Amino acid sequence: MSRISVTVDQANHALMLAEWLKNIRFVQNVTIETGKQSKRGNAKEVKRVLDSIKSKQMFANITDPVAYQRELRDEWER
Repeated sequence: MSRISVTVDQANHALMLAEWLKNIRFVQNVTIETGKQSKRGNAKEVKRVLDSIKSKQMFANITDPVAYQRELRDEWER
């Protein structure tokens, strides 16, 4: 058996790398040593942004969604 040590710049990168390594069939064990608690991805930030958008009526002025989409597509052909 052999052992590899890897140092990454952020704890969340260590978590992502560990998940990737666990999916390799010949990897027997993955251990993470970190000095601080890490976040897993940015789901809370995405949720915060989506919640801030919910309060606004982003597309309230669109009466015909099909015509609106057609106009957007036609805009690229001009």
